[in-house]
Amino acid sequence: MQQLSIDLASLFKFSFRQYKSYASFIIGAVLTFIVLAVVPQIYFMMRAPENPTIKTQFISFFLTAVQIFLSLGFTKLMLLLVQDAHVRVADMFNNFSIFFSYFVASLIYGLAVSVGLLLLIAPGIWIAIRFQFFPYFIIENGDTSFTALQKSYNLSQDLLLELFVFGVAVVFLNIIGALLFGIGVIFTYPLTTMATAVIYRSLIEGADTIPANSYRT
Repeated sequence: MQQLSIDLASLFKFSFRQYKSYASFIIGAVLTFIVLAVVPQIYFMMRAPENPTIKTQFISFFLTAVQIFLSLGFTKLMLLLVQDAHVRVADMFNNFSIFFSYFVASLIYGLAVSVGLLLLIAPGIWIAIRFQFFPYFIIENGDTSFTALQKSYNLSQDLLLELFVFGVAVVFLNIIGALLFGIGVIFTYPLTTMATAVIYRSLIEGADTIPANSYRT
């Protein structure tokens, strides 16, 4: 397999162009995600009692499920937009048929990353990098949880260092966005999500460069 490299400048340049092209739609999608998924979680965490009850545990689980469901929809929107595909508001909410696979894969992924981070940090970073593309396989192919995770593992082979550098850039940009009174994430979150989708599509298409020529401005 030919060793690929990620051209971060071209990658984020293309993602920024897509953001500008669909700015009003993307901002609306981000605000919807924040209002329906993030704000309720924050409010519940601030008001939750120190000693959880069955009721509060159920509410916490429900809010987590809603957040995961909307993150699935948002990821789908960004994947469609980087391909200039037709997209509708409904695409953020019409993913019930693949939600179970995504929900299970997300829990496995999150638990594995958390355990890995507790075990000397490096294993968690490795897991986060190798399995990060599982949502796209579920969205595009309707793969099961374990199949999507396995395909992500195979797709990221021989690209560990490049994806680590990209991941650092993603974390840095979103931290900057959060520090700007939280408003900056309206820009940085979709931008980095689209950039991740472009890497996925470039790898799937077997491109010689990342981003592929079709995702360069």
